[in-house]
Amino acid sequence: MKSVLLHEVTRSAFEEYLKENPDPIALVPIGSIEQHGPHLPLGTDSLAALATCTEVAKRTNSFVVQVCLPGYSPHHMAFKGTITFSDETLTNILLDTFQSLRAHGVKKILVVNSHGGNAQIMAYAIRIGKRKTGACIVSPAAVVADPKAAAQNAIKYLDMHSGTGETSLALALFPEMVEMERVRDWKPTTKLVPGADDLACPDRDDVAMALQVVMSYINDTHKLTSSGVYGYAPPQNANAELGRKRFEERVSFLVDYVNLWKTVPSPEEV
Repeated sequence: MKSVLLHEVTRSAFEEYLKENPDPIALVPIGSIEQHGPHLPLGTDSLAALATCTEVAKRTNSFVVQVCLPGYSPHHMAFKGTITFSDETLTNILLDTFQSLRAHGVKKILVVNSHGGNAQIMAYAIRIGKRKTGACIVSPAAVVADPKAAAQNAIKYLDMHSGTGETSLALALFPEMVEMERVRDWKPTTKLVPGADDLACPDRDDVAMALQVVMSYINDTHKLTSSGVYGYAPPQNANAELGRKRFEERVSFLVDYVNLWKTVPSPEEV
């Protein structure tokens, strides 16, 4: 095929691809259209998910099915530009996609999610999709080498949305869409609820548990931060090199996963 993106190829080319690859793997990226601070594009999550899937597909002879740009983002609706699906809509979009792919003989589907708000809905859709279609549908999570260190870093910076990490990724993948001048004088505006802020200490012995409690108090964005940036990690500290490193880590993990998955028969062959 001339492209790994399904919407860019002809029916004839895809039919030939399926004949040559009787047990193909479809990559389904999901993200969001939502506010990403004053400086990142509204489609940051969807753009990142698509870039990840595209690179993985190129390295594994898989193909990509991008079925939607918005995700589940009601918590960002106080900021202009956010588009949110309901949980029912996103679930049905994913289920319809799984069923369509299965009807064409695709038995292995990998969902790549780049937006935290989609996580539980995606997990539900995958569970129901597997039951309804008989396909093997997955969304693998990379193994964290040092969970405690990761929790310490996470609770110290709360770099969850539009901070150093995500801005670095954007600078690596789509720098022409980033407007860094808008965060030149950025200062943290994140305020946790009383009590939860006392738990945000990386030196705690129970830091991993404390992080889970803190995260349970993060709800609507406008109640947490006026700038739309979650946390204390300055976006102006971002750099493309860090973004490329994190992108390559995620891509490499998924490539290894897909290649390992290819050694296992599809469900109908078991």
